[in-house]
Amino acid sequence: MNLVSERYLANGGWLFEGVNGVFNVPVGDVEPGSPPVDVVEDQNGYRFSMEIPGLKCDSLEVKVEDETLVITAERIEPVLAKEARVLRAERHYCRIHRAFRLPTDVGHDAIKAAYKDGVLEVTIAKIPLAKAVKVEVAYSN
Repeated sequence: MNLVSERYLANGGWLFEGVNGVFNVPVGDVEPGSPPVDVVEDQNGYRFSMEIPGLKCDSLEVKVEDETLVITAERIEPVLAKEARVLRAERHYCRIHRAFRLPTDVGHDAIKAAYKDGVLEVTIAKIPLAKAVKVEVAYSN
């Protein structure tokens, strides 16, 4: 598998390095507009799990474009009353963008996305491998 992301994943190291050569995305380098993502491969396909709480249902977009999975959303800052004073602000309100170049073994017809409890789950099925078929040989005299 040769799946490439625009950020590293595993504490400044490489996730699956030496196993699959996957991802190259440093966790310490994750910006507010780039939420953390877990990517899991099994025999049937790939599952992307991204924590993006606080989204409005119409702000999330998932698409495959030029062999790349692109996830975009926008978390909009709430409007406060004029007399309100922010005492602490730790949440980030911004445009969210993540993109992952997909391996060649994915099928574009079997992509599903679901958003529940602040987590986006995107599943992409692998293209079924052709099974070997025994061909009978006809012998001529």
